Amino acid sequence: MLQNYPDWWRLEGALVQIRMDEEVVATGLVDSVMPDSSVLWLAAESIRSRRMYVAAEGYTAWVEPMLLAGDATYRMTASRLYG
Repeated sequence: MLQNYPDWWRLEGALVQIRMDEEVVATGLVDSVMPDSSVLWLAAESIRSRRMYVAAEGYTAWVEPMLLAGDATYRMTASRLYG
């Protein structure tokens, strides 16, 4: 179950869904974030270049907390996301 997650600064390296007005506009890995959660960049993939999303423009980041395999096992657990 995807959840809107406003603390973008915690999402670096995570797979996210970017929405505006509940419509999905992009999905990808977070490449970088501003410490104040104002801006998020999705990594470039295939022919798409790196993309920037600004919270003040109405973009939201949605994630699904989950256990991952290997070294990143606890990266996206609820405790990692919510402190």
